Amino acid sequence: MKKIITLIMTFILCLTITGCGNSQKQDVQIDDNFPVLEDTRGTEEKLNSILISNGDTVTYNMNTRKIVCIFGSQDVVAFGIKILAYENSTDITGYEKYYEGARQLENASPYSYEEVFSYHPELILVNERMSSDNIKNLSKICPTIPLLTDSTDFNNRLKYIGKLFGLEESAQKLIDYETNLKSEMMTALTDLKLGNKTLTIYTYMGGISLVPERGFFMNTILFDYLGVNRLDNVKEFMQNESQLAYEPIADSNLIDYEGDLVFFAATGGKTISTFVTEKPGWKRLKSVRQNRVGVINMDTFAQKGVILLFDQYSQILDAFKVALKA
Repeated sequence: MKKIITLIMTFILCLTITGCGNSQKQDVQIDDNFPVLEDTRGTEEKLNSILISNGDTVTYNMNTRKIVCIFGSQDVVAFGIKILAYENSTDITGYEKYYEGARQLENASPYSYEEVFSYHPELILVNERMSSDNIKNLSKICPTIPLLTDSTDFNNRLKYIGKLFGLEESAQKLIDYETNLKSEMMTALTDLKLGNKTLTIYTYMGGISLVPERGFFMNTILFDYLGVNRLDNVKEFMQNESQLAYEPIADSNLIDYEGDLVFFAATGGKTISTFVTEKPGWKRLKSVRQNRVGVINMDTFAQKGVILLFDQYSQILDAFKVALKA
């Protein structure tokens, strides 16, 4: 327990003081070809009933503009839908036009019932993993619906939102965009000729570690979509849920996890912390000595949303170019 508390406090301190050397916000790469959609819903009340994941039937106003997103706003705002508030975990830098008039929630896990209530919403959208008890609690304020936030299938994610609001045509435009972007980016990444090269993604959370498999979309892109290889011990470490996430690796053992290619997943930007660069074990890595470490902003990949995709793919492409010296 002391070990867990120490790691948590280190992470909080790291973010609070200087982001562990990553405090500068980085420019977001925006796609000029992203479809610009308008909210074409009417203003009259239009009631609809749906069955949600916990088995309850929810009746809500499809045309409401009074929406609080506790999670999943990056898909919702792409439809041109304006919301009252969005999740605490989202940095809207670069995406301000989608969030015009919206405020960031101050509380995340747990959410604050009083804070959500203060917006007087008519619809609350939440993570599909939210417990039935929490959904029922929020439903005392207004209808509460879980989105398909865990799914990596954008066809399902976006069709669901389109159906919720009667914006099926808009959903299809976004689905077509996602499909085409994925195809273009996969081609660009394939053209780099990765072959059988292995990839390791280091990060820093109170100590140098590896990014865990679950919860980060770059892992889906890299290891599912692209089929990039990993060393056996890297894969085992990333998928080991019996150990504490971000379990620090001994400095002398860092080289044992080094693949042919190396990424560093930073927090709060795309800068490698001096807590990392000054470590003797880090300096020993072949990719470090050859200046071939591609850097991505891990925060960008903590959520999946259609408006985030271009920047996510672009960061990975840029990181590979550095790691390959392409």
